[in-house]
Amino acid sequence: MQRIVFVWLIPALVAFSAVCPAQPEDVQDPGPKIFEAQWVSAGKLPEDASSIIPMPWGNDSLKDGEIEVRAKGQVVVELEGAEAEVAYELWVCKLTATPTDRCAMLGEVKTNDKGKAYAVTPWPQEATGPYAVFFVLRRNSTTMFVSGFHMPSGLPPVTGVPSSGGPPANTPKPEWKEVELKGTITSIGTGSFVVGGVPVLVNDDTRYAGKVRKFEELKVGMTVEVSGMTGTGGVVAARIKVSGKI
Repeated sequence: MQRIVFVWLIPALVAFSAVCPAQPEDVQDPGPKIFEAQWVSAGKLPEDASSIIPMPWGNDSLKDGEIEVRAKGQVVVELEGAEAEVAYELWVCKLTATPTDRCAMLGEVKTNDKGKAYAVTPWPQEATGPYAVFFVLRRNSTTMFVSGFHMPSGLPPVTGVPSSGGPPANTPKPEWKEVELKGTITSIGTGSFVVGGVPVLVNDDTRYAGKVRKFEELKVGMTVEVSGMTGTGGVVAARIKVSGKI
């Protein structure tokens, strides 16, 4: 099962002006994060001709990536394992029913010979007001990546629903919630670890970033940032990033 989660963003989209990508060294203090999401390959999304994500969808490779919007008007994009030595167009799109002028280009994201990219693009200063928005990276007029959340496979089963037939009357719906944790690993078990008293579960779809690349490299005392969904028995991790000293 896959799902895209959109976040309310302020400031957001009303009008756009021509913008020029800034270099990372130009940004001294971008301010706190007001939006953060992982990039999802469009090729992993279910086909849907009525989707609000700009068509057509492509299938460029992507190992990991994220997008941030900072309070002082900077949009930060990081990619790893994307197509090498190509230029992606960064677009922002309003979550509206009207397709006219829904999306506008913010800047360009170029990858190096290893498929990595780090780009900082200004957010138009005249953009004001609350809007639900999402971002896409396009190449050759094709949407390759979209900002959102990819629901991992192998989630714990939903209790209270029989294996055959419909659900019983008044069965409560499972409350899956997106969650982010940051803290120190206090213990590690088989396919799980604990951060701040919260069990974190991993599976084959869990991605790793920062200073480790697999579950076996995690150690007690490491500082981690976990993005995932609440589930039976804890948080199911979609992405684990290790920061600080190892």
